[in-house]
Amino acid sequence: MVKVTVLGSAGSHPGNGRACSSYLISAGDHHLLLDCGNGSVANLIDAVDPADLDAVIISHLHPDHFVDLYGLHYALRFHENGAKKVDVYAPSGASELLTSLLLGDAGDSFVRHLPMHVAAAGDRLEIGPFDVELFAANHPIETLASRVTVDGRIIAYSGDSGRTEELIACAENADLFICDATWVSRDAPFPEGVHMTGTEAGQHASVAGAERLMITHVFPQREPEQVAADAETVYDGYVWVAADREEYEL
Repeated sequence: MVKVTVLGSAGSHPGNGRACSSYLISAGDHHLLLDCGNGSVANLIDAVDPADLDAVIISHLHPDHFVDLYGLHYALRFHENGAKKVDVYAPSGASELLTSLLLGDAGDSFVRHLPMHVAAAGDRLEIGPFDVELFAANHPIETLASRVTVDGRIIAYSGDSGRTEELIACAENADLFICDATWVSRDAPFPEGVHMTGTEAGQHASVAGAERLMITHVFPQREPEQVAADAETVYDGYVWVAADREEYEL
């Protein structure tokens, strides 16, 4: 059985009982974490032992997608069974950015317990049982969308993205497409190349032939159910509204 646990579903900042972006993909005793946004480690600790993570993939270097790596570092450094480490894959510059905020020996400790690896669009990663293909999302900074195949299931994750054919390729025939749908369609126009509306997320899922669409990264001042309703006007598959601490079986 493959399971997706939402550890954070809010866009840009926490709110309304929602932490920021983080999604745990589990297959048996193996666990892959996609993003680690504000507040998500508290939910992670309730879901699995952080030391049991196979790896973390960070989509991009905006704080609402990586800032709880600091908490994860300390959860591993001071683990009750002795210090642990978990590999992190992220766009170029992640290690320098993350350690620049740490003083004393904390920077060395950070990369010792969270070894950093540079990842880029076009890369293919073999992480335990997880086969991960990375695609270029459409965002103001380098952003990686992930296509994860495990136990015959495909989970696609957009990261933050505006419209792009790359997301359609990433989500092709996916069992679940976890998609940035930050904005309510009726509030358009929005800036290009930043985020999508529920309607745009639904269009991408429809063209990709994804079986299920998970609406997520909705801005805290907006209702995720309205964004999902927008997606349903253009997409005939099943729509899930991402809810923190909820588990979804595939």
